[in-house]
Amino acid sequence: MVQGVAAGPWSIVPALLAISLAWYTRDALIGLFTGIVAAGVILGALHPQAVGVPSDLVTVGGDLGTMSPQDDGDPWTIGVGGVVLGALFGLKLVPEIMATAPMFGAWYVENVLLAIFAIGGMIGLMIRAGAIQGVLEVLTSRVESAADAEKAAFLAGIAIHIDDYFNCLVVGSMMRPLTDAYDVSRAKLAYYVDSAGSPAARLAFYSTWGAAMVGFIGGGLTEAHKQGLLPSRMADFVSTGGESVSAATGAVWPLFFNTLFTGFYSWVALGIAALVAWQLVPNIGPMKREEERARAGDGVLGPDADPMISEEMDEYEMYEGATPDWRNFAIPLLTMVVVGLGAMFWRSSPVVFVEGRAGATLFSLGGWQLVAPPSGPWAFNIGGVQLGVASFTALVVAFALYRLRGDVPSNKDATDALLVGFKGILMAAVILTFASSIQQAVSLLGIASFVTNVFGGLPAWIIPVSVFLVTSFVSFADGSSWSTYGIMFPIAVPLAFATGANLPLVLGAVFSGGIFGDHTSPISDTTVLASSTSGSDHMVHIRTQIPYALGTAGISALLFLLGGFLLPVGFQVIPY
Repeated sequence: MVQGVAAGPWSIVPALLAISLAWYTRDALIGLFTGIVAAGVILGALHPQAVGVPSDLVTVGGDLGTMSPQDDGDPWTIGVGGVVLGALFGLKLVPEIMATAPMFGAWYVENVLLAIFAIGGMIGLMIRAGAIQGVLEVLTSRVESAADAEKAAFLAGIAIHIDDYFNCLVVGSMMRPLTDAYDVSRAKLAYYVDSAGSPAARLAFYSTWGAAMVGFIGGGLTEAHKQGLLPSRMADFVSTGGESVSAATGAVWPLFFNTLFTGFYSWVALGIAALVAWQLVPNIGPMKREEERARAGDGVLGPDADPMISEEMDEYEMYEGATPDWRNFAIPLLTMVVVGLGAMFWRSSPVVFVEGRAGATLFSLGGWQLVAPPSGPWAFNIGGVQLGVASFTALVVAFALYRLRGDVPSNKDATDALLVGFKGILMAAVILTFASSIQQAVSLLGIASFVTNVFGGLPAWIIPVSVFLVTSFVSFADGSSWSTYGIMFPIAVPLAFATGANLPLVLGAVFSGGIFGDHTSPISDTTVLASSTSGSDHMVHIRTQIPYALGTAGISALLFLLGGFLLPVGFQVIPY
């Protein structure tokens, strides 16, 4: 088992490498993997004996000072020879760091990794069976103008919110023929796809994001426990067994539900996109030029545009004998939502359980109070989200429905469609795996403890907005909200406890900052998908969307600043 160390300033090196290389290479995976490798090298360099360097080769002395290994606390010094050999031997820790990442726990495999592939397979089946074409035909019959087409694109993004990859893959492909017909620029379509993807999925607690975010929050709580900062009233949020500490997933869900109210960037982004779709906020900057050219009949793409039509989307073809029917789309989607919500409110395994006496005050803010029913005892409980069960149930329903109706001609044709869907969604699984691994890596180096010690003296009111700004920068640089969460949650959660900042507000700041990067970074996976499935030039999409994203970030920063001033440390909407 990999042993952690108190690496001090060295703890930030893997994160900085991951961020800088992701930006330089325009590839988040290269940056993330390099960061993980750097963590193994640093762990070995600081603790060479733990990685198999013989004790007689660990030269005592040198200018590196005294290190205190986390496992026994005994002071010791190492020289240059020990550092070099330890760094070399530390490479063998890389597979172990990845294998012990939270994502490879049974719960995460079931509810996140497998769910992602189930959703991808369902996309392939839907396109092959004409389910998406059926939705498009319904929309076409109700659209009479370019303004109507924009509203339809926005509403489609809101409706298809189970997963941001699902949203990008489906909405862009489905709406492109409609918006092209009414001379809506491809950049405008990509904006609606992108602005209703991550923000809406982030707020859908029954989506892949809900399950993944609980895992990231759990990583932050675990780090706070290791530092001795976790309040005693939250002791049941972590499980301890022997030398290992892990998050108690069930106990984390109520805390996550509070962040649905403090994820300001998601709410503001959706609000601005709606105002743009309803023509209440004008087209500005590069978007204005794109729309003016398109409306003038000079093409939905500029003359120098290099549209990104993904190869996967080109392979998605409706079976010529299929009957387009919007119900083929609605039934599997509703199945996923119903099963997911049904699991949450199933009484056998409550996650949120609250009971009390009649007339009790649940919480108050200023002169406003929420009071329990006036008669009889009351109680409610919410069970854990079972996204794996929900997504695979929907996949089975879709497979059976399309085969029985003959919209998919054979089992082989159906499995081919599944494989195309799996391929299209693969990058989500890879990025999530690397994001979870970088979280494990920086946690082992004690980055949270280092940052908490450095910034722990800041006043509590400035912590939420500061966390939002730092997370926004990191997310923009590495292009992945999930990898950013892997870096930031082990820092932000202990910092909130150390400074007395409101925890749900700080968590909302991390979530919000991560989504900002999804909207603005050229190397963001969802931004690339939004460009490709919408058929937009990628950099045109980035340039046209950034002004709206910056406006959203400015409003969000103001809300986090005001929240830091106004919300007391113990404020919570849902008890946790």
